[in-house]
Amino acid sequence: MENPFDLIDQRLQAIEEKLDVLLEKTGNEDKLSSFTSTWVTTKQLAQHLGISTAAVTNIRGSKIPFYKIGGRILFKKEEVEAYIEKSRYKSGEENLANHINRYR
Repeated sequence: MENPFDLIDQRLQAIEEKLDVLLEKTGNEDKLSSFTSTWVTTKQLAQHLGISTAAVTNIRGSKIPFYKIGGRILFKKEEVEAYIEKSRYKSGEENLANHINRYR
């Protein structure tokens, strides 16, 4: 039996995607064009990261902060970039150099 919360999440994601399509068709997306440098939707973030929208939904809130404005889920690009930078794994060489520099 599938988790009922997963079903709800999938349905909400489908609704968000349909709303994005409707906004694009009606031209209302242009009203947000001044925010395109700061705000991204779930779909845009998924495309940017190369992951599914469901994966974005799974990490939002717990790893990437999000905002619900007018019923839409939005992310700040700066916060997404900070999450990506924080998630970066350093090479052994970088770790060694940091360790040596710390004790100099």
